[in-house]
Amino acid sequence: MTSDAPVVEPRERLAWVDAARALCVLAVVVMHTTISLLAVFEPDPLDMTWRHIVDAMTPFRMPALSLLSGMLLASRIRAGFGDRRALASIALSAWLYVVWLAVFLIVALTVGTSVWLGQFGYGETKDSLGSFVDQLVLPRTVLWYVLALAVWSAILAAVRQVPPAAVLIVLSALSIVSFSLPSDGAEQHPNMVRYFVFFAVGVYASGQIRDRIAKAPWTTALVAAGVFIAVSFISSFGPSERVDDVLTVPRDIAGAVIVIVLAAALCLLPGVGRALAWVGRRTLPIYVMHAILLDLLVMHSGWWSALFADRLARAVAPVIIMLTITAVAVGFHALATRTPARVLFALPVAWKRRILKGAR
Repeated sequence: MTSDAPVVEPRERLAWVDAARALCVLAVVVMHTTISLLAVFEPDPLDMTWRHIVDAMTPFRMPALSLLSGMLLASRIRAGFGDRRALASIALSAWLYVVWLAVFLIVALTVGTSVWLGQFGYGETKDSLGSFVDQLVLPRTVLWYVLALAVWSAILAAVRQVPPAAVLIVLSALSIVSFSLPSDGAEQHPNMVRYFVFFAVGVYASGQIRDRIAKAPWTTALVAAGVFIAVSFISSFGPSERVDDVLTVPRDIAGAVIVIVLAAALCLLPGVGRALAWVGRRTLPIYVMHAILLDLLVMHSGWWSALFADRLARAVAPVIIMLTITAVAVGFHALATRTPARVLFALPVAWKRRILKGAR
């Protein structure tokens, strides 16, 4: 989510990278919106249809977002801690996690909680403060990904001398094991383990992926689609869920490549690619704010729920709400960055200068 990271790449290539990030984050918001609507409306076949849609996006959303984040941070991570930019990226992700976890806590204590902030004890001060402390180590909210970027970057920078193949083998094994990690359903540390391998693929294969998309996008798409279909068929053919767990890594890497090629194709459409890339450069405020905005909507649904009483409006409700949340988050970010509130989205200037002092 650290979209302010400078990347020395041709501008036309950055367009599809940002467009792909936009697709991933907007898909996350649609998923959480779909779940939130179940707390507002009576169960309806339309809701179940949307649940099937968002479930079908699982092999694409977070694998692609993790891989793309790795691509954007690849050069500084592979340079190790000797490159102060790596330290700045890690510090930024850690800062953002703590700051927004504190914002979640404040909202829980002052406004209340519902679906996505319920992990803060539904406004009970003692439980909320205890949850905040616990989540500094073990995340339980959608902010887990922000913390994961700091942890993943630090680990890969520390093991930069280890052969990438060895790192990927270990992370693939851990990704499979993550399905067996104990969790109460709200704990997000299994996700930090599961998606680490995709971030590492982005770090280690950034150049190859960019070259393949530039030189042979359709061949790449066909190969990725073939792998995805073949692995999905094999995993669904047998009765054991463990087979599906083992095959998720190759399947989801193929899914991530499909998202990337789709974004590259959309960038060929006048206006569409530019709009997606514009959103993709602003994924941070959308990601960190959407849970709060969704909880506010759920807690105060009386003024807007009637707007979706019509069947057609109900059918497109997740998309409409996603677009509204995106606009609010981006608008708030634009205003905040012009005030001292910019520290909600960036390191304090003095800290950043101190970290970058002596950067190569």
